[in-house]
Amino acid sequence: MKWILVAVMALILQLFLPWWSVGLAGFIYGWLFIQKPGKAFLGGFLGIFLLWGIMAAYITYVNDGILAARLASLFSLPHGLLVVLLTALLGGVTGGLSAITGNLTRNIFVPKS
Repeated sequence: MKWILVAVMALILQLFLPWWSVGLAGFIYGWLFIQKPGKAFLGGFLGIFLLWGIMAAYITYVNDGILAARLASLFSLPHGLLVVLLTALLGGVTGGLSAITGNLTRNIFVPKS
């Protein structure tokens, strides 16, 4: 359930910073919580994947799928919902990689007690 913290942190940071602030949220999450690197990746991935997936689905719902359909035709995808899925996947990978980076950076600089 720690992944909720990543999603909330990223949501707040995205109000003031560009899209890459999800990486900052994931890095902070990986740094703060002592856990194995795989769990850090999974927490960062899940938090940002769900955040961006829900946000993209909401935007698609609000504009009746017009933007997703146009982007799908631009990238030669068969359906606009694949754009929503790819958006969530891209955000999830960004969050997961930044979380594992924060976790491994903590392991380098903070000695284990």
